[in-house]
Amino acid sequence: MVRTELPFTYCHRKRLKNGVREYWRFRHGDIDTALPGRPGESAFHEKYAELCALEEKRAKKEEKGRQTVDWLIDRYRASAEFHALSGVTQIDYARTLERIRDGMGPERYDCVNRAAVKALRDVWATKPRTAHKIKQMVSALYSWADQEELVPAGFNPAAGLKKIRAKVKPIEIWSDEEIALFLDKCEPFMRTPVLLALYTGQRREDVVQMDWRDVQGDMVRVRQNKTNEPLMIPMHSDLKKHLAPLRCDLGKIVRNCDGETMNANALSSALNRAVAAIPAMPHRTLHGLRYASAGRLEAAGCTVVQITSIIGHRTYQMALKYMRQRKDAESAMARLQKEAS
Repeated sequence: MVRTELPFTYCHRKRLKNGVREYWRFRHGDIDTALPGRPGESAFHEKYAELCALEEKRAKKEEKGRQTVDWLIDRYRASAEFHALSGVTQIDYARTLERIRDGMGPERYDCVNRAAVKALRDVWATKPRTAHKIKQMVSALYSWADQEELVPAGFNPAAGLKKIRAKVKPIEIWSDEEIALFLDKCEPFMRTPVLLALYTGQRREDVVQMDWRDVQGDMVRVRQNKTNEPLMIPMHSDLKKHLAPLRCDLGKIVRNCDGETMNANALSSALNRAVAAIPAMPHRTLHGLRYASAGRLEAAGCTVVQITSIIGHRTYQMALKYMRQRKDAESAMARLQKEAS
């Protein structure tokens, strides 16, 4: 192979019976092709000029692509920071990033402003939670770009953009009567996730991930998916009694009626169907069992620190709010009945 002064060209010489023959080629970027003739010949230089023009066009297109939101998203998803996130968080972030890509992917990322982010957020105004996640994800994306020195220091087009306020339907806490009714009427396989949620206070994502290897003696070992916090939770006697005959050496604890494992969405759907199948049962969710768990811990005299170490501060505060309302209502009715007697 012989290199020449012409950029991106080289000559390959092949020895034949009747002498040496030269084969000239052009190679750069995605192009690797033969050139006709040899330097000095018009056909050679015409083809060479054509290929140089194609390569220049490709390079400009590539450089332009490096300035887009598409490129920034791809860089972030390939970053160490993104891969350090939990698997569930990566999936959640990726879904929101694709919505951002759909809305402003071809735009120059250094020209995106607050108005553009607001316009994209408002496309999802009928789904306030999704709209807010878009705003949060844009902010996280540009915070990462700032750290990578891809944008001017402090540049973040989502900064100061307010959250769309939505009417939030409160999560109903399960009463003791509702829990007893459900456990009495539901299919046997549904008792397991309900008792796990009630006596460990964990989210549905954590309940479906519980493995038989996590049940050690009188303890249930949990690593919370959202916080990555490891917990050791003592088992309530009712939960221990329920799990004992189901015990296996390996595998997930929560399974459907066919013995197959369930993800968080499948568990929610199964619970919705089970609740709907009980005529006297009002609609309740698995998250409502976290509130019920907080309520039972508080009623048992546990401290705030003890309760929040298991279920989290926000869940405890919300559960306490609904519990107080219920206790106040019961107290008010008791007073009324006392006056009537």
